[in-house]
Amino acid sequence: MSNFTEAVARRAGVDLAEAAAVLQHHRVRESGVLPRPHCLALTSIEFSGTKTGKFTDDFRFSWSLSDGLWCLAGDNLKGKSTVLEVIWWCLRGKNKRLQDTTRRWITHVRLEGHIDGDPFSVEFRHKDGVPTGRLETGKTTPGIDFAGEAEFASVMSQFMMNRLNLEILRGWRSDVKGEEDGKATVTDWALFSHALICRNRNAEVLLGETTENGSVVSLLQMFIGLPWTSTRRDAETALKTVRQQQRGEKRRATEDTQARADSLKELKDQITAAETALADTGAAPALEDQAMALEQAAAHVASCAERHATAVQVHLTVQQNYTELHQTLVEDRKRLRDLKENTAAKRYFGALTPTCCPRCTTPVADLIHARGDQTADHCSVCGSSPPEDASEDTTAIDQLTESIASLTAADGQTRTAVRRAEKQRNEAEAQLAAARQTMVAAQAALPDVSVLRRQLDLERLRGALAERAATHARAGGATPPDPEEKILEAAYKEADARAGRASKPIMDRVSSEIFDLAVRLGYNNLQGVSLQANGPMKLRLDDGPSSFQKVTDGEQLRLRMATLLALLRVGQQHGGRHPGLFLIDSAGAQEMIPTDLAETLQQLQAICEETEGLQIIAATANRELARAVIPDDRAKIAETGAFMW
Repeated sequence: MSNFTEAVARRAGVDLAEAAAVLQHHRVRESGVLPRPHCLALTSIEFSGTKTGKFTDDFRFSWSLSDGLWCLAGDNLKGKSTVLEVIWWCLRGKNKRLQDTTRRWITHVRLEGHIDGDPFSVEFRHKDGVPTGRLETGKTTPGIDFAGEAEFASVMSQFMMNRLNLEILRGWRSDVKGEEDGKATVTDWALFSHALICRNRNAEVLLGETTENGSVVSLLQMFIGLPWTSTRRDAETALKTVRQQQRGEKRRATEDTQARADSLKELKDQITAAETALADTGAAPALEDQAMALEQAAAHVASCAERHATAVQVHLTVQQNYTELHQTLVEDRKRLRDLKENTAAKRYFGALTPTCCPRCTTPVADLIHARGDQTADHCSVCGSSPPEDASEDTTAIDQLTESIASLTAADGQTRTAVRRAEKQRNEAEAQLAAARQTMVAAQAALPDVSVLRRQLDLERLRGALAERAATHARAGGATPPDPEEKILEAAYKEADARAGRASKPIMDRVSSEIFDLAVRLGYNNLQGVSLQANGPMKLRLDDGPSSFQKVTDGEQLRLRMATLLALLRVGQQHGGRHPGLFLIDSAGAQEMIPTDLAETLQQLQAICEETEGLQIIAATANRELARAVIPDDRAKIAETGAFMW
């Protein structure tokens, strides 16, 4: 464990392992050795398009660059600032400062440069407000395409943060000024890029565009390299996040307690009503007894249904047997009758001696005479031989008679069995219907609100009352500090103490450097500068104390330039990471007098010569001074009334 973690554990009064776990969980980084700064320099800028409106014309601007001081000079509103803003647009991926009209005119942009000698280029087409292009990062790495401002900004942010070795800084943004609630934020290239440009647009901000959310502090921290400040920011952000969560929980608990307090009387009224209802139903059968009766009725229905099914099956079987037996009896009786009739007919008709044909009434004598071949031994009607007299055989009749007698007895028994089975079936059906009626009655006997249900409702109401009373007590009492909060608070205090001790000599050196540079840039009545690590700048002038916000626009411009240069020069000694590129835009209405401007340009040129890797691109409305101070090959000068592009 590091001595920082040990110090935090001692401050919080917890063991070392617990402190380390909390710091790791909330990603509180310890201050380490910051890497060396990387050098960003531009080698060319080119953009083209078509103007519309009053000055309709095609245009193309191209400029090759290198280290040192470079200057754009021309009349105001003739395109100097546009060149700087287009450069900044390429480096950031977005630029709301660029005028909409100018943005619509531009159709093609290409920026080339290098970081520590490694070349890169940004090229894109701009149509209907949408940039579409590619970032090339060298021969050995593939390029990255983008389409739209969001992708463009994301690509440039990742590239710059990675190549310039800048770390994301955590911070806190309040939802409402003066309120504690807010949300954690991160600071990346979108903010850090403001350290590359210096504008003079009546904004009382030393660095960047705004003082909100600690943006000035973030720029100072990153580009000076203040030790332990990132640790302090991490701990502070984590601490505020945890405290906001606790405030939210307490707020919700308080609101819930208040809501429950408002309903206490209603709860008591409900308890009284429930007790009265329970007393009124005290003599009613218990729900358990009623449920048991219903269960028994259901079981009885199931039993009756089973018996009924058995009775139906028996009745059907007996009925089928009876039907088959009775059919056999009927058929045998018919056979017996036929047999008896045949025997009687044979005996009767065999005894007859007809005298004429029963069909044609021809006398039998004539029939015999007509058949000369017939004799008296044959039938005089059909001519067949008469049957021999034989005794009558009654065996078949007797057997059939006995079978019929047996079948008749069985038929009677089966008929009795059918009647008995039918009776049993009807009884089973009646029992099943009665069982079903009993079950329906048991179901109907169940009350809408049983005694047990009312008892449960009463106990629930009593429990709710007890819980709300306990919540009132908890909300009114003090809660002990959370161990996590104690550890994060200790980490913040420890990092703040270390940052204060380590930052003071560095900030003193930065303040001294700003003072020297501002004087060199023409701020002659300045007697002293004190830049605080939290952003404010105090000044000491000939006529007394002052601050950055109270001096003139021209003096603010000098102080901005001096501060940016000091970030680079001092940061190189203490781990700051300013990449060494400055874009200085000075609006003509707010520029210095000619002698001051000449001195400023000369000093900027001298500072570039003193500082390795420094590149400054400045814009001025005084072309004559630019010609006098800046070499021709390092200046883009538009003649009177002419446009820069």
